[in-house]
Amino acid sequence: MTEPANRPDPGGQEPRAELATATRILARHGMIGMFGHVSLLTEDPGRYLICPGAGRRKDRCRPEDVHELSLDAEFAPGLPLELYMHAAMHRAHPEIRSLVHVHSPNLTALAAMAEPPAELLMLHASFWPEHVPLWERPELVTDHAAGDELVRLTGDSAVALLRWHGAVVTGRTVREAVFRTVLAEYHAGVVLASLAHGRPLAPVPVPRDELYARVLPATTHDMNWRFEGSYVELDD
Repeated sequence: MTEPANRPDPGGQEPRAELATATRILARHGMIGMFGHVSLLTEDPGRYLICPGAGRRKDRCRPEDVHELSLDAEFAPGLPLELYMHAAMHRAHPEIRSLVHVHSPNLTALAAMAEPPAELLMLHASFWPEHVPLWERPELVTDHAAGDELVRLTGDSAVALLRWHGAVVTGRTVREAVFRTVLAEYHAGVVLASLAHGRPLAPVPVPRDELYARVLPATTHDMNWRFEGSYVELDD
């Protein structure tokens, strides 16, 4: 099968279109579907955009399907049930413009381990924390207090795991959050494979923040938009 030609980066997308594109890219990767969600803080730091909730096809998300909420908003039908984690993150860390929550298989498998491994096995996953925060409560994040607790646990880590549940991934832009989410799931799979073979692992000899700056400049975060634009474009 011939792949579609790469499309130019759709720069300058207005925020609703940006979030809708992010939602479709994550859906294409199987990162979100019936469950899972992504948000984007607006220019007004008291409000954020979030994709539709469970039961909506994320791979068909359009700008008009995106919800705009205040940080104090409560759940209502049509919204993601766990919107509270997004509100709490954007309230506590407005520099974190985007948060993704996924139930993807490899990240969920790591979240079921007694002590999730923190080894870095991929250059492009150098955002992986040296100590992986783990939310131990066996229930969903369904109120503001729980959202605040999760955010305190996450701290400044780009990834946090939720026991038997999945993960949250953050980014300074929605493009960084999407890029990190796709790579976090891939990296989790590499970690699981490495544990299975049981052979010694070579440590990365460079500090992770230095490696991230070297390997993943901001222009890298646009790659999903450039590479996958034609795959997730919707017909009118």
